[in-house]
Amino acid sequence: MSTERSLTRHAILTQTSGGLPLIKVSNDFAECEVSLFGAHVLTYRRHGEAPLLWLSECAVLDGSKPIRGGIPLCWPWFGAAPARVGAGKPAHGFARTTMWQLDGVSDAADGTLIHLSLRDNDASRVVWDHAFELELDILVGAELSLVLTTRNTGSLPLTYNGALHTYLHIGSPEQVSVVGLGEPYFDKLSNQPARQEGPLHLDQAMDRIYSAPDAVVKVRDAERQIEVMGGNHDSVVVWNPWQGAAAIADMSAEGYRTMLCVEAAITADAGVTLAPDEEHSLSTVIG
Repeated sequence: MSTERSLTRHAILTQTSGGLPLIKVSNDFAECEVSLFGAHVLTYRRHGEAPLLWLSECAVLDGSKPIRGGIPLCWPWFGAAPARVGAGKPAHGFARTTMWQLDGVSDAADGTLIHLSLRDNDASRVVWDHAFELELDILVGAELSLVLTTRNTGSLPLTYNGALHTYLHIGSPEQVSVVGLGEPYFDKLSNQPARQEGPLHLDQAMDRIYSAPDAVVKVRDAERQIEVMGGNHDSVVVWNPWQGAAAIADMSAEGYRTMLCVEAAITADAGVTLAPDEEHSLSTVIG
């Protein structure tokens, strides 16, 4: 029995190797794969070019754990759960480990638009006791665009943090430099504030939160340049585990040499607070 179903001229619904529902897009601009588990963009590659996104060769694609690579959705918090949420909660929240609903796919002149949604339920309220509606719009075109909209559907205010945790595919660390990050950053490895002087060069483990980035961050990778543009974010996170990759179960020991996370994020302790019926959108464009 076929596991593929046509959605539009340029999109089909199929499955990952582990049986997760998967949308595959191939249009005039690019190819892209999106897992409904986590509303997770796994791959994006413009025709005739190297991939823009990195997916671990050891990624687990059966829904038993978060997927390593692509663009995981960190929501409604980033990193460890903040004090307001309480202890014992999963890192980076639960959006990336929840099955989302496919609301629609459409082809247009500028690409293929995928619309996904997630609403609170009994399981989510055990972890985070708020009524909400999340919508993710993914446009697969000459660039890859994601807009994550949080809507408060409850009767009390809610506060959230998050990130569009983008794993970029790079040629090798020696070829990479990053500009547009701004100067001030917090080094999560040393737990100290620091300042960036000139372009960032990838030559060590790093986990940094840049709090004054330019509108567009440019990743120069040998002959090509990748641009990451965020919207309604307060910071840009840069992460590479370097040789620490060997201790990450779903990443090869050499995986750090072909990836760099550069992501639009909301990391400030205050987060974003939404009154009932208010909404807020976090976005990124990668091209």
